[in-house]
Amino acid sequence: MEAFLKRPIAHRGLHNNKDVIENTIESFELAIKNNFLIELDIVLSKDGEVMVFHDYDLNRLAGSNKLINNCSANELRNIKLLGTNSVISSIDEVLHRVNGKIPILIEIKESFYPNIEERLFEIIRSYEGEIAIQSFNKKSIIWFKNNAPFYKLGLVSNDPDLTIEEIDILGIDFLAFDINILDSDIVKKLKKLKFHILTWTVDTPEKYKKSQKLADNCIFEKIKIC
Repeated sequence: MEAFLKRPIAHRGLHNNKDVIENTIESFELAIKNNFLIELDIVLSKDGEVMVFHDYDLNRLAGSNKLINNCSANELRNIKLLGTNSVISSIDEVLHRVNGKIPILIEIKESFYPNIEERLFEIIRSYEGEIAIQSFNKKSIIWFKNNAPFYKLGLVSNDPDLTIEEIDILGIDFLAFDINILDSDIVKKLKKLKFHILTWTVDTPEKYKKSQKLADNCIFEKIKIC
């Protein structure tokens, strides 16, 4: 877990969604250039390829209401995002470009269980760089705990009523918790137990100061961090 605590984590890569678009090769290369870790999201295409993208449809970044799971991987690779030449890449392509240069935090989006977990594992099992996996979906975490427990696993949560018992049952290595409720009792209890806490999304200097005080690392965007 130590590899994921040394430097701040760039949320969907280092981007501004103008000339550098989130979750693209360009955003990841910029993060590498600035020595930041990478957080990225994965979804599943119609033909079962793991694609690096946050949304379930193409509306926000491509002006289309088409659902990701109704598009093939090749269709998605040919879609230009926000008027740039950036496109949606597969996780294979991203791993090839990152090539172990910095650790990668992969967030599994919900609604694709269990196919996305199985396919992701097939792909990352031969990757030699540092990878950790997180999700809001407890089923995803449990799948990896049962089938590939050697990865660092984390629950993404914005639930202030989350309990120590739930954390224990999942057997996770870290909690990625909403910065807006980072002062919740569950975080205070976990910190006393020296449990690793990441926090998201840190997008103001004030939130960054809060993250430094209450968390072990932050997932950030829109602010300058040295």
